[in-house]
Amino acid sequence: MKKLKNTFFAFLDTRKEETTKESELLAKDDRKDESNLLKAKANIYDIFKSIWNAAEKTTTDQETFKGEFLKKAAQIPSAWEKSLELAKQHNDIGKIVMEETKLSAVYEIKERFLSLF
Repeated sequence: MKKLKNTFFAFLDTRKEETTKESELLAKDDRKDESNLLKAKANIYDIFKSIWNAAEKTTTDQETFKGEFLKKAAQIPSAWEKSLELAKQHNDIGKIVMEETKLSAVYEIKERFLSLF
């Protein structure tokens, strides 16, 4: 499990660093709205480290851990999915883009997680 954790965390750290650098470049280019979207996305990578650590505390069995992680990983973005639906109903483009940006990180992270198992 330790090797899986190291691999997963390295992925999260790399993606966060890439996203943060891109955000900084956008900010320097006076593209503040886009920069802020990427800042929000960068925070998602840390959230998933916390999810891993919380799931890890519940069991030492790999299959049980995987189920716990996926359960917790589904709970967090469910609020963002609801927010996205409401934003679509109200045609709130800014909110739609924000929620879609966060959810894109979630889908990317879950895909990577599943590829490890």
